[in-house]
Amino acid sequence: MQIQIDSREKSRAIQKIVAEFERQNVKYFVSKLYVGDYINLERPLVIIDRKQNIAEIAQNATSDHKRMKRELERLDEMGAKMYFLIEQDRIDGKPISGLEDIMLWEPKFGAIIGERVYRILRAWQHKHNVEYVFCSKRNTGKEILRLLGTES
Repeated sequence: MQIQIDSREKSRAIQKIVAEFERQNVKYFVSKLYVGDYINLERPLVIIDRKQNIAEIAQNATSDHKRMKRELERLDEMGAKMYFLIEQDRIDGKPISGLEDIMLWEPKFGAIIGERVYRILRAWQHKHNVEYVFCSKRNTGKEILRLLGTES
């Protein structure tokens, strides 16, 4: 099995992810992806787009909306499924149990509110084949492998 990592992922940001792949003897290589950040070459229509926290996906949903719309249209053209893997498992110390919890999120800076972000993400979920998964940063590598169907 082999995982392709998008070349736009910063090497410093993915050190622990790559270490988990190596720990589980999963082969990987870095090359630009058409959509997302990670795919399993054996199941190329399952894609992961990693977000470092809720703030990043909130920015994608608002300021970067046009870019994300184009990416989601490419996803639809491919007939693929994408998991947005959000590296945040708590809001104000409380575990995140699902997308609805984003309504409780308040940004440190800016005027974006959680309820607005939630509505946009739900619309994406209804219109495109996407799901949202939350995890702690220490479990990102394991979660990527689980979602791509490779966890041992």
